[in-house]
Amino acid sequence: MHLIKQLDQNLLDLAWSLWTELGVAGVKRRHQNVLILIEELILFTSVLAEIDPRLRDESIDWCSQYYHFVSISRLKSLMKNFDKFIEKSISQYAVNLNKISNTNWPVFMDTSPIKINLSRKSVLRPHESSALLNIRARSLFGTGARADLITFFLVHPDTFFSIAEVTEIGYSKRNLAEVLNDLHFSNLFDKSMQGNQQRYRLKKNSALFQVLIPIPQYAPSWLPIFRVLLSLRTCLQRIENSSESTKVVEIRNCLKQHEKLLKKLELMPPPFQNSFPAYLIAFSQWILDWSSSLVKNEK
Repeated sequence: MHLIKQLDQNLLDLAWSLWTELGVAGVKRRHQNVLILIEELILFTSVLAEIDPRLRDESIDWCSQYYHFVSISRLKSLMKNFDKFIEKSISQYAVNLNKISNTNWPVFMDTSPIKINLSRKSVLRPHESSALLNIRARSLFGTGARADLITFFLVHPDTFFSIAEVTEIGYSKRNLAEVLNDLHFSNLFDKSMQGNQQRYRLKKNSALFQVLIPIPQYAPSWLPIFRVLLSLRTCLQRIENSSESTKVVEIRNCLKQHEKLLKKLELMPPPFQNSFPAYLIAFSQWILDWSSSLVKNEK
């Protein structure tokens, strides 16, 4: 099978499993104990919508019912981390959702809605699902930085973090500082000084947080994962009919662009080889193995 088709199948399998865990009418659930973050998943899905209309329709079916759990401000903030092409994809997704539901999601490019077939089968998984920790936190603390900070610290319970280290969740330092100070004042968080830097940690024994259990065992860094996967997918599409030498150069440039993210994800792409065919085979195996491991939820 062609590399792009194989990669797309892995990405679709991943998206389907995550959406099915949220409650769409899917079949396979492999991520019952994995934290799901809805804004990252929506951005990821909007790009895949063109190759799987049913995924698009079923995810929009869920969003049309549970849109109040989605942070539009965070969605827009996270978009800045992706390549420009995401604007077209999320605009098409938003236009379709706005047409069929009581939402006003932002549209960044002129686009027209298309026919969406809603199954009306989407549900919200019971609160016992650890994957829905962030949804439970938002139901309790509102859709914003407070719930998302608490989610972040609950899945990293033993670590002190600075404000700068938690900006990855998609909010400004000022907003995060205000919320963390409130949570410390409420005696829900510990605070310490490291040099001239304030660091925070959740107080695990707080009775308030007991209502949010169960906590997922695994909390992937979905934002960098989806950024790298979609960027590499776009690169592979662009160079599909190029020479082997061009493919190698473009792939290595793309990997170089995301070097920091790959390091954060503890991923090691194959080293360069003098033989272009050998390198392309090694790269193909690497990206398929990685994307497949995400589908299978292999740590």
